[in-house]
Amino acid sequence: MNKIEINDINELIRKQYPKALIEKLLNDVLVLSLKVKEDYPDYKEWYQTKQIPGIYDNTRNIIIAHIGNRLVGFISLKKTETEKKICTFYVEKTFQKNKIGTILVEKAVTYLEEEKPLITIPMNKMKEFKRISNRYDWKITDIKENLYRTGTPEVIVNGELKDTASYQELEKTYQKIYHIYKFKTLSNLIKVFLNKYGLEK
Repeated sequence: MNKIEINDINELIRKQYPKALIEKLLNDVLVLSLKVKEDYPDYKEWYQTKQIPGIYDNTRNIIIAHIGNRLVGFISLKKTETEKKICTFYVEKTFQKNKIGTILVEKAVTYLEEEKPLITIPMNKMKEFKRISNRYDWKITDIKENLYRTGTPEVIVNGELKDTASYQELEKTYQKIYHIYKFKTLSNLIKVFLNKYGLEK
């Protein structure tokens, strides 16, 4: 494998890299991120109206991983006085298990000056984050139904605990919602199968 390079978009802007190059990188990130955010409503609009302007006013950043001209991963970040957050985090499947995710998170933690940044993770993506969350001792602090997508619970990591719930209660809620989510997914697959073969009443 060719050498993996990591670049910080804020840093490239400070170093006065050509505007056309910055715009190309930002567009490459959008194209790649649409793969993982395809079912998030208004993601493209959010990226163009929040993430990109935030890069230029120093409240947001994107750190990218690439091999030659190919973008293979990125992590987009928000850093304000009130919030330090990982907004989107993605490494292409064929390039996973090459420590790209670990490097991106390390860079993010340094940029945010926070080892436990806020991050929201779709319930069905939790397994992909297990290794990194264990490494940094990230904790589930809340679970919200229909936060970004209808029918898919969003797990809040490193956010503030609910006033009325202990960590143990949240863990129980997580397990309960996870089982419901798995059941709904299975039910949907069965319906698709029955419809396909004309067996559903």
